[in-house]
Amino acid sequence: MARLRRVGVAGRRSFEYVAQGGGRATLLVHPGGPGLTYHYLRGLLRLASSNLRVILIHPRGVGHSWAPRRASEYTVPQLAEDVEAIRRALRIEELHLLGFSAGGFVALEYAHRYERHLASLLLCATAGSAEELRAANRLMISVASPARRARLRELTARKAFDSPEYRALAEAISRPFQTRFLRTVPPDLAATRLSRTVYRTMFTRTGDEFAVDGTIARWDGRRYYSKIEVPTLVVVGRYDAFLEPSIEMNERIEPAHLRVLPRSSHYVNLEQPKEFLGDVTGG
Repeated sequence: MARLRRVGVAGRRSFEYVAQGGGRATLLVHPGGPGLTYHYLRGLLRLASSNLRVILIHPRGVGHSWAPRRASEYTVPQLAEDVEAIRRALRIEELHLLGFSAGGFVALEYAHRYERHLASLLLCATAGSAEELRAANRLMISVASPARRARLRELTARKAFDSPEYRALAEAISRPFQTRFLRTVPPDLAATRLSRTVYRTMFTRTGDEFAVDGTIARWDGRRYYSKIEVPTLVVVGRYDAFLEPSIEMNERIEPAHLRVLPRSSHYVNLEQPKEFLGDVTGG
């Protein structure tokens, strides 16, 4: 198992990461959530070789990485700046940046700011804007049973977002779009932890799982699509609520290539791991 390490950057900040492999080329992986640890993406370490270094990071506020004190310091642009700081500190010359889910927002922002440092961009199970997040939430609710929708309205009206019933209901509504094909919880997913501070700050201040009212609320990376010139891979599951946003990415990012995995929802890397790794490596 790859050893947990730390890298220091300017401002007396440090970030946790694991790395495997060597060589000039580096696949840097930014997890989603926002606020998830990298554990559910550990399968990507299998790609490491003497020619490819694979690095999985804990973003700010996640695990024991540096954590800002103010909510205003948890934004997509600031996370992208962290990626650049890590790139410089680890002396990455050939950067292949993979953003998974909310990590894809960071990857898009990084491409806008630092495309000159990118060799390729990999956008996995992600969307391009907060508006598309809201559309995905509406889609999930729309296919829920009438009874579940009614109960969700009741609990939302009561703001019972921290109640066990609300959390179980939200999970049941989202499951067909998240883990449709997982019959058990994979060890890497079981090992994953969520920073509630990061999640609530960036995604939902209230705890409403179907609202997007955190610092990400007005972020829109779709305006970057036409400017991206590096080779871009877009990977998404057929049953992911981000399918349509992924199709739009592919259509609007000129050098993009789309792969839709037919027996996957959001966690494509866990539902079809061999196919996912094959797509990442271009196989």
